[in-house]
Amino acid sequence: TQDEAGMVIIDQHALHERVMYERIREKVLGGEGRLETQRMLVPEPVSLTPAERCAALESKEILMRIGIEIDDFGGDTILISGYPAMLGKTPPGELLRQSLESIMAAGKQPEARDILDSLLHQISCKAAIKAGDRLTPEEISSLLEQRELYQDTHHCPHGRPTALFFSRDELDRMFGRLGPRGRS
Repeated sequence: TQDEAGMVIIDQHALHERVMYERIREKVLGGEGRLETQRMLVPEPVSLTPAERCAALESKEILMRIGIEIDDFGGDTILISGYPAMLGKTPPGELLRQSLESIMAAGKQPEARDILDSLLHQISCKAAIKAGDRLTPEEISSLLEQRELYQDTHHCPHGRPTALFFSRDELDRMFGRLGPRGRS
């Protein structure tokens, strides 16, 4: 966007990731308590290491809150019977493994809220539009409108800025247009 004051460049992925994070966070930590789950017609078996399997079964409730429903199948296998509906394009087994990575990295006595926050960052990143995706004018307008709905939309959940502002003077200096006589 631009006006007489200058120009704002938006990182669409970072902004959408922040908006998604805030929306998901409201659902999981707010009233609903969990993300919408897409039930699978045929549960997907996933072979895990013994440590991953143990972490999965111990974290079954936390996984359910982010939309991943699992059951023990025996041996090294876990069955995924549901996954977050908003991540329909992400293979359920891959999502489970990445979630278990976050859970296992949290240590022996992780706080459920810390694990959830880490998983929400991961899910919002996966669900967000990508940097090179082409958006329609309506999608751009919608994204910019959603920016106003949340408190901290200046940075994505990972800390990257969602927008950069360049004043008219900065732009003129960058293009060598400010000299002894002013703009030229």
